Amino acid sequence: MANVIPRIRHPYWATLGYEVHQTRTSLGHSQKKVAGAVGLSIRALAALESGFVPPDIADDLGRLSLSDLDAALGWKEGTSRALATKDLLQREPEPPLVQIRLTDNTGDRSSYPRAAWARLGKAIQTSRLALKMTKPVLGHAIQSTGKSVLRIEQGLIYGDPRTAPPGNYNSEKYLLKRLALLEMALEWEEGQARRILEGENR
Repeated sequence: MANVIPRIRHPYWATLGYEVHQTRTSLGHSQKKVAGAVGLSIRALAALESGFVPPDIADDLGRLSLSDLDAALGWKEGTSRALATKDLLQREPEPPLVQIRLTDNTGDRSSYPRAAWARLGKAIQTSRLALKMTKPVLGHAIQSTGKSVLRIEQGLIYGDPRTAPPGNYNSEKYLLKRLALLEMALEWEEGQARRILEGENR
């Protein structure tokens, strides 16, 4: 059966990824076991299950045999293909996170321009250092990693992974959901991160 994943050009494979995760956990299989059975890295399988596939591992998923995935999860032949196609054809565009969508000259589809993310990143770094907090500790506080915090502090936040430097992708959608955790960890006032993004706390 022909593989459909190489034809999926948007980064979101939420329907297939969600069902893979649900089935794998219900069967009690580890990510390592399923990834090995279908010839993927654990990182690639984890990305698929999360519903978001960064560009640096999209090629790995493009080589995934959907028939092998069906077999590894005990699915009827063609289930993976049907789920991937459904997500490709039926996904509705997500509404903007802010009423006025700001743009910059990078071609990225972010709700905030690069300068806003750089401003927030600098403020985060200043507060983190003042609290003598390491990047891994802050990463844990916002349910992320130290490497992710490094990218945040460098302003490497993108709405579209295709505009990100290889290996430096941090999802805007992912971070916006964690602003409240960030504020608590850095002892900021509620809403301060958004105000910094919007240029109100210069």
